[in-house]
Amino acid sequence: MTTALSHIMPPPQDAIPLPQSKAPLTLTGWDHIAFSVPDLVAAERWYVEVLGAEVVGRYNWGGDTSHPVGPHEDIRIGAHIVSLFLGEPLEAAPPPRLFHYAFNCRTLEESDAWRAHLERQGVPYQGPMAHPGFGAVSLYFTDPWGTRLEIATWLSDFATAQAAAVQRGGAVWGQTERPSPG
Repeated sequence: MTTALSHIMPPPQDAIPLPQSKAPLTLTGWDHIAFSVPDLVAAERWYVEVLGAEVVGRYNWGGDTSHPVGPHEDIRIGAHIVSLFLGEPLEAAPPPRLFHYAFNCRTLEESDAWRAHLERQGVPYQGPMAHPGFGAVSLYFTDPWGTRLEIATWLSDFATAQAAAVQRGGAVWGQTERPSPG
């Protein structure tokens, strides 16, 4: 399947069959995500101090000069690798928040701890926000270069998520104004 010049196509309103995979294997998930930041030292510091990332490797900076690709680094957040490349950051995605990277936390108590941590770090955020139709409560924020980030907590159903978000001073996407950051 190739795509040429494209335009936004509204989805059909009638039911259509689900596509059947022709792939010979099943992928197990994301290997890593990569984006650019204008300052690797500041980005490393922010991701370690604010999100608890672990530095896995520095390439073509910080003592390494042998990597065949431009300056970047790999950090680990949970089980996932984020590659930060030196370069101009992409502009933040236009509404409705299409392009973002979501991390997961296990419980609402962890989400509350993350929210308190973001506040202590001076990171503006939106949330907690419940998602209509399924049981997730999320915090939304950006890194200093405009990359949209999310911390999602999955609950049993929408009613539980809605109650949890509202109890914590949050809201439901699309049903009310977003809470002010931080």
